[in-house]
Parts: sequence; C-alpha cells; structure tokens
Amino acid sequence: MSRTLWDPVDPRQVGSLDRKLHARVNGEIYRFSRAETRDRFRRDPVRWCGILRDPVSGQRFTPERRSPRLEAKDGPYFFVSDSTREVFRLDPEHWAIHRPD
Repeated sequence: MSRTLWDPVDPRQVGSLDRKLHARVNGEIYRFSRAETRDRFRRDPVRWCGILRDPVSGQRFTPERRSPRLEAKDGPYFFVSDSTREVFRLDPEHWAIHRPD
C-alpha cells in the first residue's frame, strides 16, 4: 500500500478518504484515521509533514520551526527563504499548489 495512505501521526492506521479528515501543507494532502490525529497534525505540522517542496523555487526541503511560513486559505505553506515567501505572498493564487482531494 502506498505510504501516502497511512496516517502521518499514527502510522499504524490507514488515513481516511473522507475530506473532513484531510489537512494540507504546501498543497500536499495528508489523510488521517481520526479527527484527533488530524488536529494534532494541524497544531504542529512541521513535526509530521516530512519533506516539502517550496512552491516558488521548487526546492525540496524539510521544514523546521523557524522556516518561513505563510497561512493560505488551504493551509500553511513553508518556504526555504523569506524571499520565496514574499514572492508567494504577492500572488498566492499563482504559486499555490492545487491538488484534487
């Protein structure tokens, strides 16, 4: 089974296809087995999300608590630098990563 189907907070459980149990970070969809693990993920996404792609530079990186961050309508975005965060902030619809649920 694909690794993306496992709940990132409780990897012994399979994540749900129910949209209510999804969260997004940098446009990537994370699936959870229950609301408690989804809420735990949302409180500290850096702890659970793993490798991300900066939507502006395309660089892959593992975010840290001090990584530049911006809240978008579909969830948080993390960046490799303040400059890529600023480019995203000026035109978020252009740079946002849109993936169907």
